[in-house]
Amino acid sequence: MSSFKAKLSRLPSMGGGMSRGGAPGEARGDKETAEEAAGPLRVVTREPEGAAAGAARRWAGIDEAPIEEGTGVPAGGAAGGAVEAAAMTLVTPVGAEEAAARVTSVAPVTPVAPVMPVAPVAPERPSLDELRERIARIVGRGMPATPRADPTREELPFFLEQTEEGPLYTNRVRSLPAARVGRAPLVAARDAEGAMLALLALDPALAGCDVRRALYLDTETTGLAGGTGTVPFLIGLAWFDEEVSGEGGSGFVVEQFLLRRLGEEGPMLRRLRERLEKASMIVTYNGKAFDMPLLRTRFVMNRLPPPPEVPHLDLVHMARRIHKGRLKTRTLIALEHEVLGRVRVGDTPGGEIVQAYAHFLRSGDEGALLGVVEHNAADVLAMVALVGLYGEPLGSLIGEDLAGVAATLRRAGALERAAELAEAAVAQGGGAAALRARGDIARARGDRARALKDYEALAAEVDDAGVRLALAKLYEHHVRSFAKALEMVEQGTAETDPAQERRKARLQKKMERAAGAVATRAASVAGAEGGGSRRGGRRRQVP
Repeated sequence: MSSFKAKLSRLPSMGGGMSRGGAPGEARGDKETAEEAAGPLRVVTREPEGAAAGAARRWAGIDEAPIEEGTGVPAGGAAGGAVEAAAMTLVTPVGAEEAAARVTSVAPVTPVAPVMPVAPVAPERPSLDELRERIARIVGRGMPATPRADPTREELPFFLEQTEEGPLYTNRVRSLPAARVGRAPLVAARDAEGAMLALLALDPALAGCDVRRALYLDTETTGLAGGTGTVPFLIGLAWFDEEVSGEGGSGFVVEQFLLRRLGEEGPMLRRLRERLEKASMIVTYNGKAFDMPLLRTRFVMNRLPPPPEVPHLDLVHMARRIHKGRLKTRTLIALEHEVLGRVRVGDTPGGEIVQAYAHFLRSGDEGALLGVVEHNAADVLAMVALVGLYGEPLGSLIGEDLAGVAATLRRAGALERAAELAEAAVAQGGGAAALRARGDIARARGDRARALKDYEALAAEVDDAGVRLALAKLYEHHVRSFAKALEMVEQGTAETDPAQERRKARLQKKMERAAGAVATRAASVAGAEGGGSRRGGRRRQVP
C-alpha cells in the first residue's frame, strides 16, 4: 500500500481533472489527491487494449507477466504481490489512450469487514407436540394401544362408600367358622394360645393379648422399595366377628380397601385407623420391616396423625425359626403350599402385581386387578391359618417343624415345654433336627447324660463341627475322657483356630497329667501290695 501511495503522490497535476466518482469538477493538486487516497483503497483495473495496457502495468510497477486466463490477475511474481498489496479501487478510463497514462479517479472506500467462516445452520428443533407424536408413532409400532375398558362393566367386587374425606372402595366378605385353608381350619386361630405365640415370637408383649381380637393385615403396593414414592393401593384385613356365627362358634370377616385413583388415600387410611384402634394386636407377614413402616409414611404424607401402636406379631420371623430345618424358602406362598397343603390357582403372582395395577390405572381395566384382589385375600387367610397352627403346634405340625418349635422355646427359656415338644419331635421322626433340639434342651436343663446320648447319635448321622464341639466339652468336663475330647477337637470344632489350638493343648496336658497320676497310683498300689506280702510272709514265719 505504501508503494502505491508513493507513486500516487508523484502523479502530475490533472488539469481540468475529474471529481470523485469520475464526474467533472474542480481540479485538485497532487498533495490533496494523495491525502484523500491515504485511507484504505481498492483499485480494480479494467485491462486496456494493446499499448495502453502495457503502460498501465508499467505505471503501477508491474512487470510484464502472463495473465491467468479468465481472471485479469498476473500469475504470481512481483505482479501478484503488487496487486494484492495495493488493494486497488476502481479506475475508470476516460478513453483508451488516457487510461493508459493516468489514473482518472482515486477514492477511499468503505472498509469491508473480514469474511468470517459461515457456521452450519442448525436444523429447526421440533416442538414438544411433534416430539410426542413421534414417540407415539414409535411406541405404537412396538406395542398395541391399551384398549379402554367398558366403564359400564363392573368386575371388581368393591362397592363405593362416600365418606366425608372422599370416596372409599370396600370389599367385605363374611365366612363361617368351618372355612379352611388347605388342611388347616381357620377357627383354630381364634382359640390359639397367646402365651405360646409370645414365646415363639420371642416377644413377651404379646403374652397378654387377646388373640380373638387380632387384626390380620396385608398390603399390595406400587413397588417394593418403600419410602415416599411407594403407595399401598390395596389393603387387606381380617378379624373374627361374633356376629358371624355358625356351627363351631364365630366366623371371621375379610375386608379390602382399593385405591382406584392415586391421591385418594385419606378415606382408606382413616378407616384403617378405626380398625387398628379396636384390635388387641396386629398380625402380618414381614410387616415389621415393610407394611407398617410404609403405612406410617403414608399417614405422614397425607397429613394424618400416626396410627396407634399395638403389639405386633410378625409371622415371618417365627416361620424362619420353625421351618428352617426343612424349607429352603419361607415365603408365605411356600408355607401355604408346604405347611398348610394348599396350592393357589388363579391369583396374580407377586412379581406381576405392580404391572397389573399400572395397567389398571392406564386403561381402567378392572379385570387386570381380579387376580391381585384374590392374591391379597389369600395372603390374609394364610396368616390366619398359620396362627392356628403355631398357637397349638403339638397336634398340627410334623416332627421337623416341632423340632424348630422346641428349639425356639429353649431360646425363650420355656425348657419344660421345650423338652415335651422335643420328645414328640423325635417320636415323630424329626431326624437330626429333633436330636439336636433334644440334646440342646437336655444340656440346658443340666441333663448331661441325655445330652451326651443325643449328641453321639447326631454325630453318627451328620458331619457337624458344632456337634463335635459339644461332645468335646461333655467328654472333657462330664465324662473326663480327655482322649475322646481330643479326638473330637482334632476332627474340627466350631471354634476359631486359636481357640481350638488352646483347647487341644489343654487336653494334651490333662492327658499327660492323667497318665502320670495313673502311673503313680499304679506304683503306689504295687508298692502297697508288695509290702503287704512281705509282712505277711514274715508273720507266717513266726511260730
